[in-house]
Amino acid sequence: MTGLPEAQPVLRRSSGRRAALVIVIVVVVIAVIGLVLWLADGLIRGMAQDGVEDALESKLPGNVTADLEVTIDGGLFLPQLIAGTFDNVTVTSDDAEVDGIPFDIIVTAHGVPLDENDTIDETTAVVTGGEDAANALLVLGGADPHLSLGDGTLSYNQSASFLGFTIGYALVTEPQAQGDSVSLAPVDVTVLTDLGNLDVTSFVSNLLGEEPVTVCVASSLPEGISVDGIDVSPETLTVTLSATDMPRNGPDLSSRGSCDAQ
Repeated sequence: MTGLPEAQPVLRRSSGRRAALVIVIVVVVIAVIGLVLWLADGLIRGMAQDGVEDALESKLPGNVTADLEVTIDGGLFLPQLIAGTFDNVTVTSDDAEVDGIPFDIIVTAHGVPLDENDTIDETTAVVTGGEDAANALLVLGGADPHLSLGDGTLSYNQSASFLGFTIGYALVTEPQAQGDSVSLAPVDVTVLTDLGNLDVTSFVSNLLGEEPVTVCVASSLPEGISVDGIDVSPETLTVTLSATDMPRNGPDLSSRGSCDAQ
């Protein structure tokens, strides 16, 4: 007995299309959610940065003026906010003044906690100023001569007594950072005298010796701040400072370190 073959079921394409449509919708929804979260992250980050700027400026001492710009880096803001620690926070100002002395500053803080009672892991600051800033930071003893900037050098005038005469000399030094102090190693001496051809350079050199002049800077900086680097050009002095385990609210700007051990 013969007959027609049994009919085979035909797969409907509509089910495959529906599955593809569902996948597309899911992908679009995820993309939209990601975009919304990214926009929200940026919005909240901006609000937080503005809030930090206002808070910092309100805590500046009366003799300090600055328009601060705060940037919170380290990836997405919300995960850092939830974790309670920001990876990197940068504070900059290119129009700051202390007692009328202008300077620029860039402060970078790593591991900044939300808890006001906690401490910041590591903080680095780069401060740039002119001769006035150099003289405010590096206060020499005695008559406190005025420092002049050079190509990698700092120079100043001093005087000494020789055979009953007062001999003036200009000393050129190379500065080097040493934590709570800066050493000024003499590299050249120019004698300033009205004694004709009398050569007193050796006298001045013996007076100075080979040891550098050490200038304590702790009394010019908030307590706990270390000087890690110092670079000089004819126009600017750039000082690199650092601190570890600084209070989250920042150092007490009205406090100063001690030079008693110097």
